[in-house]
Amino acid sequence: MLQDLARLVDYLTTFPENHAFESETLLIAGNSIPELTEAAAHFCQQHPTITQIIFAGGIGHGTQRLVDSIKSRGPEMSLPDWENKSEAEITAALFEIYYPDHGLTFHLDTQSTNTGENARFSRDLFTTAERPQSFWLVQDPLLQLRSQVTLVQEWALPSEAIQPVPFEQPVLIGYDEAPHFANSSMDQWWSNEYFLSLVIGEVRRLQDNEEGYGPKGAGFIPHVDVPEEIVASYQRCQRLLQEDVRKV
Repeated sequence: MLQDLARLVDYLTTFPENHAFESETLLIAGNSIPELTEAAAHFCQQHPTITQIIFAGGIGHGTQRLVDSIKSRGPEMSLPDWENKSEAEITAALFEIYYPDHGLTFHLDTQSTNTGENARFSRDLFTTAERPQSFWLVQDPLLQLRSQVTLVQEWALPSEAIQPVPFEQPVLIGYDEAPHFANSSMDQWWSNEYFLSLVIGEVRRLQDNEEGYGPKGAGFIPHVDVPEEIVASYQRCQRLLQEDVRKV
């Protein structure tokens, strides 16, 4: 089972790097991993061509996970009234802790509650004429493949116009009632139930069939060619998932 789970993690998190890619815009999609916001702040410091950031995310399934993760970093990370704040607001405030003198323009979508709404509502922050024609993407690495293809569809952009930021890729090296990664700090990024829900549930969503999100299913994403070996691993791993805690 470890081999199958590792294969699914690798599939979901592998993206070709485009060393020539540049964009003035970076989009941080709602997620529950504060380490990604810290890394995004450092990335922006190293890429002065970035002039604006889109923070997408209302109050959704991962908001409490995000709050709990930030609180675990110590009282100095506390934000006032953050129990009532959106993921976009929390993430923007966190970004400013890591990069206080950034000089960047912020755009906040505080209403979206799922990946499709992340894409649509962030797009609608701009007029058609002002809409960025390319951007860097920061997302939970297990969600970034579906996020990327969803953004491609909703923003009507070619896939090469949306480039995931090349952070360290998770490498699953063990599973004994919980995932273990080559970088052990990632062991804390997902609870076991959430990890299984993402890894197994995402492959289901990516497939273009009646149960998937492709044109033959819900129609939320364009067709994705999911390799046969990934589908086979997904089918063998399904029994591990008692309940999909991430419905959309």
